[in-house]
Amino acid sequence: MLEQNETNVDNSEEINVDNSEEINHIENIEVEKSMKLKFIDTLKASLIDLIVIGAISTALVFITDSILRLTGYFVTQKFQMSFIIFMVVMVLYMSIMESGKTSTTIGKKLSGLKIIKG
Repeated sequence: MLEQNETNVDNSEEINVDNSEEINHIENIEVEKSMKLKFIDTLKASLIDLIVIGAISTALVFITDSILRLTGYFVTQKFQMSFIIFMVVMVLYMSIMESGKTSTTIGKKLSGLKIIKG
């Protein structure tokens, strides 16, 4: 009778181990699904970041033009100047924002995305 009880205990332990492995596997699948980025979220983050970069660039073009006008000069080709400033601001914006404490840009923060260094 004692041998049969030991066998029952061993079987229940095997079942518990199997169930916990299945639960861990299911939890891992759920975590992987939740960690996948959605296209709409990344698109929204990119658009917000481009709007922020565009606003900063436009402001810098007008500030530069205003300062130059005080000295007697002015920007004749504002589109070309804005493109150059846009590119510089974009590189600096992404570098500075993603290297900070939160490691996110404004667009990523508003979209709920986060950069995880692995």
